[in-house]
Amino acid sequence: MVLELINNVITGLFGVLFWPLRILPPLWALIVVSVVTGAVMVWIFGRLSRQDQIGRVKDQIRGKLFGVRLYQHEIGVVLRFQRQILRHTLTYMTLSLLPMVVLLIPLSLVIVQLNLYFANRPLRPGEQALVKVTVGDLSLLHNTPLALKGDRSFVVETPPVRAVAANEVAWRIRALEPGRHSLKVQIGDREVEKDLQIGARWGAVSSLRTASWLDFLLYPAEPRLEAQTGISAVEIVYKTLPLQLLGWNLDWLIVFFVLSVVAGFALKGVLGVQL
Repeated sequence: MVLELINNVITGLFGVLFWPLRILPPLWALIVVSVVTGAVMVWIFGRLSRQDQIGRVKDQIRGKLFGVRLYQHEIGVVLRFQRQILRHTLTYMTLSLLPMVVLLIPLSLVIVQLNLYFANRPLRPGEQALVKVTVGDLSLLHNTPLALKGDRSFVVETPPVRAVAANEVAWRIRALEPGRHSLKVQIGDREVEKDLQIGARWGAVSSLRTASWLDFLLYPAEPRLEAQTGISAVEIVYKTLPLQLLGWNLDWLIVFFVLSVVAGFALKGVLGVQL
């Protein structure tokens, strides 16, 4: 219950933050988010780390490197400098380790939220998609009435196809009306709902609703399924959100990591942070 409340708060907060970015193409919105994230992470690192000690260790490493160049023909001196450089490097890594571990928590939350916006795009009107339901109880796939229902936003084009080996049943649907809709999966007397996104604009797209706590951490946009329903997951197979630059298809996660790291290093001087 507490975890669901936290997820709802974080997802709602990101919804507010992303609202003004919706006027931008998705790639430019991702660039803005990446640069801001890189700057914020560097600032937090500066507040969490011992900046004075990091500065001293980096100065010592630079001094020993200069000594290696200056006495490069003195093997004994060079070896002593290299041992000292190794010791200072280990000290630097120790000073940086704890802040980096702490930063993994907010960074993970950011990545999970970005996955909602940049991994998939909504269905276009007239476009087809698969709806897959995974059950925890195999008996539900044998001689149990199965149905996929909803409003006029989509039509179901196939009867349920059971894949017993994978504990799955699937339908093919065709999107009709733009908007945020809901479809209902009925297995026997059990029924669960799943968000359905249709439209031409990019935005938050929840592809999976799950009963698993681990998957719920990765897909937090919808409430976790109750175990007593017997349904483990409901998934809509959306198409990937296209991110193109000069004809190249880009992966959003790679773009985010590269730009946030570059932005962090570029802005560390402005923010007065030693990395």
